Amino acid sequence: MTSANEHEDRVHRLYEGVWNGENPDIATKLVHPEYVIHDRDLAEELRGPELYTALADSTREIFPDMSFTVEDSFAVEDKVAVRWTMVGTQDGAMVGIEPTGTEVTLRAIEIDRFEDGRLIETWTQSDMLSLMEQLDAV
Repeated sequence: MTSANEHEDRVHRLYEGVWNGENPDIATKLVHPEYVIHDRDLAEELRGPELYTALADSTREIFPDMSFTVEDSFAVEDKVAVRWTMVGTQDGAMVGIEPTGTEVTLRAIEIDRFEDGRLIETWTQSDMLSLMEQLDAV
């Protein structure tokens, strides 16, 4: 059985590997084949490691220089709570906003659930209002 601390370590490895681009293939080992993220349209089309890497890739299309920092995390049983910060320059279109070339900071809180030692489910709440304000879109 995988411990809560091992789950937490796996989340950190996913952020470094997939989101920061150091080793995107790590998703095939750490993401469950039935992985889903809630409240994302892409989750209706894809599942598993393919979905997880597609989320990072689609974000990278908007913010090609994005960098994620896990500010805080803690784990209990099969869940890991994460507070992260993304910094990046908006060089791609996003929800009807043409590229601005503006460097932005996005903060979020996420809860990840593991099953059989692999990430299977994610819930994320991002500070989208702040992001839109930084892009002068509000």
